[in-house]
Amino acid sequence: MDIAHELTVLRREIERLTARESIRQQLTRYGRGHEWVDVTLIDEVFWEDAELDFGFFKGVWRDYRPILMEIERNIEGSFHLSASAQIEFENDDCAHVECYGIAGGPRGESAQLYGGRYFHRFERRGGIWRSARCCYVMDWKLRGVDESLVNPGLVGVNRVADRSPNHPWFRRMGQDVTG
Repeated sequence: MDIAHELTVLRREIERLTARESIRQQLTRYGRGHEWVDVTLIDEVFWEDAELDFGFFKGVWRDYRPILMEIERNIEGSFHLSASAQIEFENDDCAHVECYGIAGGPRGESAQLYGGRYFHRFERRGGIWRSARCCYVMDWKLRGVDESLVNPGLVGVNRVADRSPNHPWFRRMGQDVTG
């Protein structure tokens, strides 16, 4: 193998690794946007015309955005975890992504947990990777779980009361937030 070919192969591999990391960061950004009730973070995840199918909503991101924010503002707290992302490239500008999602949070004296999978089609436009299509499939749910079962003996544990981008911990990653 000559050096020019080897460099081409290495360059392509670096581009794929960079694309994978960009997509993983988008999946993380999606959860953080929910948790901190920050639509600007989730706007970075989806193309404005992204097609969504969450069962209760089928349409495009720009129409779902106000519905999502209304839902998030009216709940006490939430947690969203995207895990085990499988990323397969169709070509240099398109990737199919499946990842597990666990979400939930407190609802008064109880908690709700949901588990399912997100199926995305990420597209790179102008060098930026965002979801162009997303379908969520719920696999299971736990409702009305007594919070004492979920958090036994955790009375007095720190909790975030102000779920908003205005909270001082928001966007402070990499900094000491303990003091």
